[in-house]
Parts: sequence; structure tokens; C-alpha cells
Amino acid sequence: IYLVPPDRRRPNYVRFTLPGTDFELAFPFGKRTQVQIMNEVRPKVLKLFPGVAMFFDPGGIVKRVTSFGSQKAVDVEIYGYDLEKARGVIRQVETTMHQTRGLADIEVSREENYPELDIEVDREKAALLGISETEVANAVLFSLNGNGQTDPIIYTDPQNGNEYYISAWLAEPYRQDLTDIDNILLRTKAGEPVLLKNLASVRFNAGPVQIERKYFQRIVHITANPVGRDLGAIADDLEKGFADLQLPTGFSVRLAGQIQQQRETFEGLIFAGILALVLVYMVMAAQFKSLVDPFIIMFAVPMGLPGVIWTLFLTNTTLSTTSFMGAIMMLGIVVSNGVLLVDYTNVLRRRGMALREAVVLGARTRLRPILMTSLATVFGLLPMALGLGTGGETNAPLARAVIGGLSVSTVLTLFLIPTLYLMLEEKFPRKSEPELPGATQPASGSDRISGSGRKSPASAGWNENPSQA
Repeated sequence: IYLVPPDRRRPNYVRFTLPGTDFELAFPFGKRTQVQIMNEVRPKVLKLFPGVAMFFDPGGIVKRVTSFGSQKAVDVEIYGYDLEKARGVIRQVETTMHQTRGLADIEVSREENYPELDIEVDREKAALLGISETEVANAVLFSLNGNGQTDPIIYTDPQNGNEYYISAWLAEPYRQDLTDIDNILLRTKAGEPVLLKNLASVRFNAGPVQIERKYFQRIVHITANPVGRDLGAIADDLEKGFADLQLPTGFSVRLAGQIQQQRETFEGLIFAGILALVLVYMVMAAQFKSLVDPFIIMFAVPMGLPGVIWTLFLTNTTLSTTSFMGAIMMLGIVVSNGVLLVDYTNVLRRRGMALREAVVLGARTRLRPILMTSLATVFGLLPMALGLGTGGETNAPLARAVIGGLSVSTVLTLFLIPTLYLMLEEKFPRKSEPELPGATQPASGSDRISGSGRKSPASAGWNENPSQA
């Protein structure tokens, strides 16, 4: 079944093909995604045609790029030279994939339906008669297809000098079955005639239509689409199944395609995330001139991860590269909220306010900007999380990860950071810092702003009466 990309799609149209047949089915797309259409069509087609192997090809250059050229997300590569042994390995791998939950549309790239004529030469008999395998192959080829392509005979007309290519082969009645081929005549080294059946066995067979190669090795691709499970879980089950395979010598099986890309991307993202946390900690330590304050802020970072996991679980979204990037984005916003809270609490303490009062007032004052930042991000990403628009389902995991993690971490930040700040400051009090000039406590719960946009004298920390300064 071919799903036509949106830019080349005709309304209400899908083409359905079977080997040797071609059907065209029309049904409305509506606003459904390709995955929804595939999941809806698959059981209906299998019910109409029991026992038929069905494959979906969503198409598109982006799909091939993200899957390393493969048409599907799951791509198993089988390396090995011997064609006969490869058939057994393919059956083992295909059986393992059918037994793995969450895989559909399993397809083998090597088609074994190309008619072949296998001729196995007895080398000892051929050597005794002075006939090489090349001579046997040429004799069969010339008898069945003529000599025009490999060893053409050129005849020059003596009257006008024109050249003519002459090609000869057996007439139709003499090349109908294996008996006719067995009776093909060869010449020994001494010039005596000998029949092909006296030094070779001939049989009809079905071989591969095309032999693919990668890294100068013969390769077979077995591809599939994931259904209802994430690629990581499917890959783990496949590797466990492949570990029990009885592979012949010279054969190997490995996972490739989008699974390979996802693993490499995850490794890079994990390294980048750890490096980012270290750099952020170093920058905050230099700005706060403290090793404790950055730790308090960074403590809120893991608090958003449960929100990410639960949101992905509730929305039936797999953990992918896109959702992982959303989690990293969420961590940056959490750190920003923590900086707002801790920095303002430190300002209040430098003004001379007691520890507990500074923590309470700092959390109360920074509640509004933290909520404004978080809510603006959540509502701004809501259309993306719903997958609205063409191709919206591609970026939806990123938005869902940010929304879920930010919703949980914002609430926890407002409670955990002040609590942890109070506990650490009481247990490990810092050295006293010079107080900021002015009042020991703001006149109200938040800084007052005058109509001209400047801070009022009471909130700026200085007294209007010079004699009282």
C-alpha cells in the first residue's frame, strides 16, 4: 500500500497492489495521520485476504534520510555470502521478528522468485575430457540465447563490403525442457562430441532477483514498522531473540536504520545534557559566588522528569529523539525559574531580612513571574502538542515533553527550592555579606514601580530624608 505524500496527494485516494495484480481503493483521508490510516487499513485488508503478506510504504525523502535509506523504522541487516545458507538465516530472523510484539509489515528485500537454470559441473569428469567450466557455460548460453552478445560472428559480403552479425541458437523444439538441455553437444579437447548430461547435472531453480551488497559484502534487509511500542523496547527484544539464533559461519545479523540512528542520537544527547548541566553549574557558581546556591537550583532539574514520563505515557507517545530534546528544553526553563527564586531570596537577605522571612517573601514575590513564564510556555506549545496542521505529529512529542515536565517541575520548584534553601542555610550558614543600603524589609510584598517606570524610593532601598540616611 502506497501512502502518497501531502504535496502529491489526490483527495480520497490510495493505491493497493498485490504481486501480479493492481487494485485502486478510494477512501477519505480526512485529518488522519499516516499511522492512523495504516492501523485502520491493515486489519481490514488481512481480513479480506487471509494469509497475504502486506507492506506499507509511507514514502518521502525525509523518511528515508532519518532511517538511513530504509523505507521503514526497523531494519535488520543480514550479512553472508552463501545464498542457500542465507535462506535459512532469513527464515530464522523473520520468525523472530514475527514473534516480537509491536512489529508489523515485515518485508524481506531479497525476492526468491527469479527462475534460474542451475548447471553443476563435475570437475573431475570435465578435467578428464579437457573441458573447462567456461566452455560448458558458453555452450549452454550459445545454444539457448545465441552467440550474438558474447561471441558474435561477423560476415563481410565480398560484393559490397557490408558487414553482417550472425547469431545462431537451437530451434524452439530443441530447447523446451531439461532433456533438450541435457543433450546439448560439447567438444572435448580431442575434438570428440560429448553430451552435457555426461559431465554435469541440470535443474530448474528459483533464485534472488537482485543481490544487494554493502561494504563489499552480500546483504539482506528485513524491514518492519513499529506499532504500539517504542523503538527502544522493540530493539531490546530483537537483540535478545537474535542472540539465540544458530548462525552459520560467515553470517552476522545487526540492527540498522532508525534504531541505529536513535541510539547514536541518544548517546550524543545524553553527553550534551551532562555537559550542559556542568557548564550551567559552573556559570551559576561564578555568578552567585557560592557552590550551594547552584546545587539548590540544580536539585529541581530532575523533578520535571516524572512529568515528562507520565505525559508521554498518558498520550501514548514513544520516547524518541524529539521528546528527548523537549526534556532538555524543559530543564532549561526549570533552571531559569530556580535562578529567579534563589537570586531574589539572596537579595532580601543582603537587605538584612531574616532567613525564614526572606525565603517566604522570596517565594511569594517570585510566584507570579514563574507562573507567567511556565503558563506562557505551556499554552504556547499546546497547538504543537495536539499535532495540529500538516506534519504536526512530527513535533508533537517535543511539545508534550515540555508541557508535562514543566507542569510538574513548576509546582515542585515553588516548594522544594525554598525548603532546601532553608534547610541548607540553617545547617551550613554562609558568611555574612555586606548589607545593601536602605530598609531591612520592602514596604510591600513586591517591588513597587512608579508611574514613570522607575522604582519607588521605598522599594529601591533608600530614604528620601537625607537626615535619616
